[in-house]
Amino acid sequence: MKVLKIAALVFAVAAAPMSLAIPGVAQVTTVDVQMAESAIVLAGSRAGRVAAIDHVPSVGVIRLDVHTGARFRDESIPDVSEFRLLAGKYQGGIAKLRAALRTNPVTRAALASRGISISRVVGAQISSNGSLRLYLL
Repeated sequence: MKVLKIAALVFAVAAAPMSLAIPGVAQVTTVDVQMAESAIVLAGSRAGRVAAIDHVPSVGVIRLDVHTGARFRDESIPDVSEFRLLAGKYQGGIAKLRAALRTNPVTRAALASRGISISRVVGAQISSNGSLRLYLL
């Protein structure tokens, strides 16, 4: 019985970082790396599409700042510092994207209702129905 209690405690501690403030949040995986980098590079051009959004049926979030443990680190996933460098290089476009998200009342409300800070958004993918996938730092 004591072993089960210890195992439950270990699991709870290990899962704690997963229960971050924003519901429905995922850390970046190998599959997301190219999409995340593309979203950062194209942030400025996607800002124009944000103005046309009149309905946001869903919002997905990929956190680029969630570290994987060194022991389990996948070398194909850039370190958070690499994402920050890329975001710094494209900060003008990111500022346009954030301004567009703030200006559009529909996107502003969708992000606010999910507790997502616009100041953390560094990239976005926008689907044809207005669904958003946001990349946060």
